[in-house]
Amino acid sequence: MRDSSLNRVLMALFLALLFLTFATSCATSTLSEEGTPSSESQPVQESVQPVMAFYYDFKDVPVPKEMEIKRDKSFVFQTTEFTAGLLTFSGRVELDSLMSFFRIKLPEDGWHFLSSIKSPKTVMFFQKESRFCIITITSKTFTTDAEILVAQGFQGI
Repeated sequence: MRDSSLNRVLMALFLALLFLTFATSCATSTLSEEGTPSSESQPVQESVQPVMAFYYDFKDVPVPKEMEIKRDKSFVFQTTEFTAGLLTFSGRVELDSLMSFFRIKLPEDGWHFLSSIKSPKTVMFFQKESRFCIITITSKTFTTDAEILVAQGFQGI
């Protein structure tokens, strides 16, 4: 009985090692193919393409097109004077890339960057007039989640 469970553990370790080897070799071959210029290649001019962004319920908070909204984890409160709430997104975007996107794009819509905390859960703080925007970013194995909270501030703040 004990030999059977030991064999299962060894088999699981072998399969995991095989998977990691395969995943690493695929990534390495892709990088070497793209990273090694051929002797016949022509120089290519780099062009900066504008990042596509969408606006959802908050008309002044852009979100990268790679992020998909999760309506079941979102809520929005609207009045004639303001819109507040929490929008949740998920997508295949790197954490640093997503942080840079918000850091660059929100000021273009009038938001002022206040501060950020980078940890397993990254939090970014923005302010616009009497409104606040708090963006929480969490990196997972294959995806990155973002929660965008927009709230109305009080008159005295």
